[in-house]
Amino acid sequence: MTFWRFVPLAFRNIRRNRVRSSITLAAIAVGATALLLAGGFFQDTFLRMREGIIHSHLGHVQIFKKGYSQYGAAHPFDYLIQNPAALVSRIENLPNVELVTQRILFSALLSTGENTVAVTAQAIQPGREAQLTVIRNLRHADTGLAILHGENLSEESSFEILLGQGLARSIDAKVGDELVILTNTIGGSLNAFDVTVKGIFASPSKEFDDHGIRIPLETASKLLRTDAVQSLVVLLTETDLTETVRASIEQLASSENWEVEVLAWPELADFYNRVVALYQRQFAVLALIIALIVVLSIFNTMNMAISERTREIGTIMAIGYRRRDVLSIFLLEGLFLGLLGGLLGLVFGQGLGFVLSVSGIPMPPPPGGSVEWKAGIEITRQLLLQAFGMCVLASTLSSIYPAWRASRLVIADALRHT
Repeated sequence: MTFWRFVPLAFRNIRRNRVRSSITLAAIAVGATALLLAGGFFQDTFLRMREGIIHSHLGHVQIFKKGYSQYGAAHPFDYLIQNPAALVSRIENLPNVELVTQRILFSALLSTGENTVAVTAQAIQPGREAQLTVIRNLRHADTGLAILHGENLSEESSFEILLGQGLARSIDAKVGDELVILTNTIGGSLNAFDVTVKGIFASPSKEFDDHGIRIPLETASKLLRTDAVQSLVVLLTETDLTETVRASIEQLASSENWEVEVLAWPELADFYNRVVALYQRQFAVLALIIALIVVLSIFNTMNMAISERTREIGTIMAIGYRRRDVLSIFLLEGLFLGLLGGLLGLVFGQGLGFVLSVSGIPMPPPPGGSVEWKAGIEITRQLLLQAFGMCVLASTLSSIYPAWRASRLVIADALRHT
């Protein structure tokens, strides 16, 4: 007989003790469900963090003058992109590019008259930034930049700024307050403007909320006395196309002899990368624990089955079944328990994940964040395959030793077993 000819017999053996088989299947299904829910929670967290970082601050791709990533922190004004409009028009014509916006990041002093604090000023194009912060997936719309009080900057904004909520709290500033912003121009002289607080924002980055302001690029150009910009931020139609579009931009830059460097968002999101690495290790440990539970459950079931069916094993071996046939029967039983339990776990896990995603799981601000959010369960195809594969592999492996022990029984001793 071949291995697969014992399939009907293995199924019958599983149905013989329905209570024990049901308990074993339940343990496997619960393990698969737990793996799906935990993995889905981590995936949802990654997706929300990713989209929040992209749409509130980084964009999908950023373009700098060559050398900025290495030396720009010490000498930011030495690495400005001249005539940025020419680059923007060419890049926006590339496939899958939705928009390109210009930015300058600089340090300044912000004064209320009584308090003066150092701030990080982000000069933006308000109209284009408004499009950048739109997250089309409504399930993740709470992860971008949010205006808590007042209004966002608009194309008509002039000498108006936005304050991060932590910064506004520290200097006791409110919407409508008049402030003074002071900084060095690119030539090294001092320049100052009176500005009005138009709104107070919250972003996924608490550090930026505590020290950051947003100011219209037109106003910043007058303040810094330059028409150049520091970076071009590119928004794409899909995040998964980041590397493809990045390669297209690099090819265009090479053909046009632009002295620029092109960085994708993963290279700029250090905190995100560290959080993902941490969560992935935690998930690996959790998957190992669940696999051990499944292994012990199947191992216990098989050992009890062998103990109860010792005389039966001796009988079938006496009538001509070989040791490898007995081994095949018990391995198939473990395999089918894993298959059935895994399928049940996938069904229950997806159903429970859908319910939790619809209702939402209230969560506090993440480390380094400032905005509360509602988590969901993001179950991917890869996660489904991992959970199902873990159940099948663990149940099959845990059947090997009991099956081998059953196949090594001595016929005479097995027949005398009571």
